[in-house]
Amino acid sequence: MRKKFFAVMCFCICVITAVAALSGCFKRVNYLDYISERRSDIFLYEDDGVSVKIVCSQKEQPYAADGIKGELCDITEIFVSLPKSYDGVEVSIEGFNGEMNWQAVERRYYLSCSAKPLKSDSAEVTLTYGGESKTFSALSVRYDGVMSCDEAVKCVIEHDRELFEGLTENRLFLGEIYVRLLYDEGCYYYVGVCDKSRHVTAYLIDGEYGKVIATKDIQG
Repeated sequence: MRKKFFAVMCFCICVITAVAALSGCFKRVNYLDYISERRSDIFLYEDDGVSVKIVCSQKEQPYAADGIKGELCDITEIFVSLPKSYDGVEVSIEGFNGEMNWQAVERRYYLSCSAKPLKSDSAEVTLTYGGESKTFSALSVRYDGVMSCDEAVKCVIEHDRELFEGLTENRLFLGEIYVRLLYDEGCYYYVGVCDKSRHVTAYLIDGEYGKVIATKDIQG
């Protein structure tokens, strides 16, 4: 009888230990290591028919929605709209300058460069077109109380832990995460979780309170 009791106790201990180990493995996964796009700031200027938008991000290269995180590279994207089109438009910002490309469909000029995210609340942008140069001050859309990209991802993890558990195996996360700052009279975050079948579970997050406003499934 004592042997039977001892055997049952050993079995229970083994089961509890295994469950604890699995739980510990899950907790040790740092999902922030699987972010393949992190859009951290947006700068805007608009007046007298001139519109300037600067987007600061880190993106994997090459960029692919395949559920596999690649190496991140810093990238700054500049979008400019003018009252009319010009043969050539050059932009200068933070010591970088270059000629912008014309995007006919959107009717705007565009240029991307490898540059670290801007750290200040404003960015001085000099545009040269029509034989003259003009400097504009674009302001960050971020304001006090807006959470970071990483904090937005953590809110999604807490909201839908089951999804992350289902994509976690052997201390590895079988997917990649996109997090993008958005602005529309306030700051929001898009957080997308992409698995290896290219299925994306997308979340819209309030940028101040971390509340999930909407969710959507997207099949790539």
